Amino acid sequence: MNMTHIYGIVAHPVSHSLSPIMHNAAFKSLGIDAEYRAFDVKPEDLGAFMKILYKENIYGLNISMPHKEAVMDYVETDDIAKDIGAVNTIFRENDKFVGTNTDWIGIIEPLLKRTELKDKKVMIVGAGGAAKAACYGLKKQGADVVVVNRTYDHAESLATKFGLKASKDPIEAEIIINCTCVGLENPEKSPVKEEVFLYAQIAFDVIYGGSETKFIRDAKRAGALTISGEEMLLHQGYACFEGWTGKKAPKEVMQESITEA
Repeated sequence: MNMTHIYGIVAHPVSHSLSPIMHNAAFKSLGIDAEYRAFDVKPEDLGAFMKILYKENIYGLNISMPHKEAVMDYVETDDIAKDIGAVNTIFRENDKFVGTNTDWIGIIEPLLKRTELKDKKVMIVGAGGAAKAACYGLKKQGADVVVVNRTYDHAESLATKFGLKASKDPIEAEIIINCTCVGLENPEKSPVKEEVFLYAQIAFDVIYGGSETKFIRDAKRAGALTISGEEMLLHQGYACFEGWTGKKAPKEVMQESITEA
């Protein structure tokens, strides 16, 4: 008897996530017997949740804030996840779960659609899982990256890991990427002051929600091109879907599903 394969996103909070809409639309369009669910898991409950995986019909997971680094204690990891130091995707390989990372694809692809990245001055704001993925991808592209974080030690540690630079204060940059969760719960908050965007050509906010973040609004006012978290969601999602199913992602279907949500 065929059992429906279960996939899902593990995050806290998770109610804002468009991943279930996007992946369920993709499964339906290709006639795949699978269901994608949202799992709201608090940090203190992550270990217990991960133990349940082996008893359930779960074949793949997305891992989002705040679990991208902590989840590495519970799964094997491929070379990409090891290099980045964070996991956003888990797939089932026989009787084990393996963590990888497609966030870097979600960050790099939307940028490459708009500009070349070699030698571009990029400021990454944040030092968590998304920032690690951004550093990994931008380093591969030859960008000139500076990491800024409210806790400088964390910025310095991340920059050192990838052979990049860190700064205590925001810098003049052509591309600014918000890799913090500031703006997720309160879209009226931004991790940087408005004047930071005066020199920016592109501003990329990796988070998304019901309303436009202050980060994006400030960037638009300054005349920068903006990229919202929905684009990152889509591009990392295409890679996840293809890794899980072995089938080409129905990109138009996935894009339409989150546009209509």
